[in-house]
Amino acid sequence: MCGNPIVGKGVTVVYEGSTITVCSLCYSRIRKASKPASLNSTPSQKRVNVSKQKSTNSEKRKDIIDFEIISDYSSVIRSARENKGMTTKQLAEKLKTSESIIKRIEQGKLKPTLEQAKLLERILSIKLIINLENTDEKNVSSESSDFELTLGDIVNIRDGKK
Repeated sequence: MCGNPIVGKGVTVVYEGSTITVCSLCYSRIRKASKPASLNSTPSQKRVNVSKQKSTNSEKRKDIIDFEIISDYSSVIRSARENKGMTTKQLAEKLKTSESIIKRIEQGKLKPTLEQAKLLERILSIKLIINLENTDEKNVSSESSDFELTLGDIVNIRDGKK
């Protein structure tokens, strides 16, 4: 939770519905609000779960950091769909989602996920995803702040610490 690597043996607990392995310092902070993880799982299963969490988190961070959906996605999607002569229902079937999701995306009320945006790009022959490494926004944000929020920071905020 604090973001530091776990040195020695970590403590596996269930905290707010999630099974996590934390260092002893983090465990001392959440001891009252957590409970020990199920004793039915074997140590090898715990290791597998931890490694899956780490790879999933790093993959999500990469998607969030490296790529972004363009700001006028709703109008681009709507005009491309109309140019292809498709209805929202037909697009929803190709995207394997509901028609209401397509309508909400076209109204700008719902931003498509990265996976949905990739499919929409393929189906409609449009460009929705931009690589932030090639834009000035990436340079500005990386220069202005190297701060990364961790779960430990959130715990501190909840406890009233800053």
